[in-house]
Amino acid sequence: MKGKKVLLMVEPPKVALDRAISVMKSRTHKYKGMFIISFPDFETLGRVITGARLGLLHAIRINKPKSIQELAKVVERDFKNVYQDVKLLAEYGLIELKEAGPRKASTPKANFSELVLAA
Repeated sequence: MKGKKVLLMVEPPKVALDRAISVMKSRTHKYKGMFIISFPDFETLGRVITGARLGLLHAIRINKPKSIQELAKVVERDFKNVYQDVKLLAEYGLIELKEAGPRKASTPKANFSELVLAA
């Protein structure tokens, strides 16, 4: 994976939509090379981006686990909690889950090498 960045922004939905439209119209280079994920408020950002989930993102990027079970062992956490966290990270597009192998185990893949927070 090349150095892909994701910009995590706290902004109301209307502001996010206006920004997206202006970027499409003016083809600005301000956000070039970045994927943007907007959160409506700091509370939502805090519920999604926790220390434990940042640890999972790091472990996925560094260790490249072949399954969620393997990831849970790497981070020494309960499988159920890791599974829930991984599903949420995938829902927000921070990771991908690919089914592989005869048991169709979900393999977590990091989508980004760098997280940037803007408020």
